[in-house]
Amino acid sequence: SSGINAEYGGHKDSLVNGHDMENVVIMIGEEEFIDLEDEIRSAICAVPSYKSIRITSIEKQNAERSAVLRNVYKARCNALRDPNMTMKLYYCGGKGGTLHRVLKEGFQAKDMVVGDFGVGMYFTQNPVRAMQYSEPGLLLQCEVGIGMAESVLKMDQTRNRPPVGFDSILTGERDVDHIGIYSHQRHNELQYLVFDSNQAVPLYLIYFTV
Repeated sequence: SSGINAEYGGHKDSLVNGHDMENVVIMIGEEEFIDLEDEIRSAICAVPSYKSIRITSIEKQNAERSAVLRNVYKARCNALRDPNMTMKLYYCGGKGGTLHRVLKEGFQAKDMVVGDFGVGMYFTQNPVRAMQYSEPGLLLQCEVGIGMAESVLKMDQTRNRPPVGFDSILTGERDVDHIGIYSHQRHNELQYLVFDSNQAVPLYLIYFTV
């Protein structure tokens, strides 16, 4: 289907969805909008506590800004041990109101957070999981350079780089025993952790109500 874009890149004072729309495009009726809406609805409505979800708006960068961010991201991916291993994931962050800035400017070093498995940026395939960390009513879908990922079971909040020979780590929400080792992995709680802000690029900022 043919799509319509509402672009505000030339108007710094344009406020849509409550924020400055410079370098941002609102997607209206595009095929990718519909596909993304179906994907999110299916994942969220599979959780018993969520009966329905309505996507009210989806934003992305305009073509010029997207090309700039993607060039930096691609250069980083080319340095990974497996440059072709990338995934579309949801960002586990943004409760402080940073998602609009990330969409427009890309990830920065200040987006690294201290989590159970280290200092970095956390991502998940599960939008419900991402909602726990995101600003209410918002989800940020990204493309993430996973490269070679090591499955890590031991928590370490001081970890600031992947294990030797790897580009990222795969963690999970698991039952914890008395020495902090995770067991009984649950697939839908898995999170990927990257330690370089250039290793992910924002794709879509999704507004929703449930």
